[in-house]
Amino acid sequence: MEESRKIKFSLGNVSLDKNLGSYYIDMRPALIHYTTNNIYNGVIDPNGVPMCRNNKELYYSTVNIAQYGFMLHAEWLENRDQKTLQILKHCLLVLNNLKTTKNNTSVWYNYVFDEKYKIDPPWPSAMAQGEIISFYLRMYQALNDENLLNTAIQAYEFLKFEYNNGGVRRFDEYGDLWFEEYPTPKPTFVLNGYIYTLFGLYDLYRVTGNTEVKKDIDKCIITLKKNIHKFSTSYWSIYDLLNKELVRYYYQQNVHVPQLKILYYLTEEPIFKKYYQKWKKQITPLNFLFVKLMFRVKPRIRNLKKMIDDFYKSK
Repeated sequence: MEESRKIKFSLGNVSLDKNLGSYYIDMRPALIHYTTNNIYNGVIDPNGVPMCRNNKELYYSTVNIAQYGFMLHAEWLENRDQKTLQILKHCLLVLNNLKTTKNNTSVWYNYVFDEKYKIDPPWPSAMAQGEIISFYLRMYQALNDENLLNTAIQAYEFLKFEYNNGGVRRFDEYGDLWFEEYPTPKPTFVLNGYIYTLFGLYDLYRVTGNTEVKKDIDKCIITLKKNIHKFSTSYWSIYDLLNKELVRYYYQQNVHVPQLKILYYLTEEPIFKKYYQKWKKQITPLNFLFVKLMFRVKPRIRNLKKMIDDFYKSK
């Protein structure tokens, strides 16, 4: 991957100050994907807000808009450009139109069928909730609009709902707390989505000092300390605990590695430093080729196993 397209990690973004500043990961190098080479095969609407494409249908993706907002917000902090701020306001308008508010909660449902985990719409996502919290709080500080703060709090209120009640909060067999990016009957436990949700909790605690949020943060850290090893192999990291699929090169380098480094600086827990360093060292040309090979081999092994299982079941 070209250096210009790498997502940067800046230690200056890791803080527990009330003033949030730019997002923990500098996503601006990915702006190119929204302009000249849109990886989502979508468009930028007339107001500058990104849209994704599902078959022939264009739609707004909450996560997509929030991450685009992080990029523009970082730019705005540096140049205070009014055009950039105007686009950020349009992003907020779209997100406000997409949200569902009830019983003092705000949730952004996905209305596109998820092929990977077979989730029928509408379905909520903890990652979306977490990134919305992070984006809205930064815009609250930029615009001094109390409505944005209240919405961020309502987004957290939805995170209190467990999966069985239509939410994304889940406890594993040991009583440890998870937030599901993809809520399915069988837990998925996607690592990057869980950590992005945790970043949202950190932001809310930094701004409000809410002790209930801090309790959830502490529970999440316990969960990660106990389970981070399950996302690691001898040569690479994996995406979730359901399919245990190896992550793409992009995820290893630009998501998992910086996320673990950020967690280490936020918590000072040595275990996060250990896996940050391990996964970073694993990014080698040889490992990359091996991972590409495994992406081809593993599905065939799974299909063969399924054929054998089906054969014996038919006997």
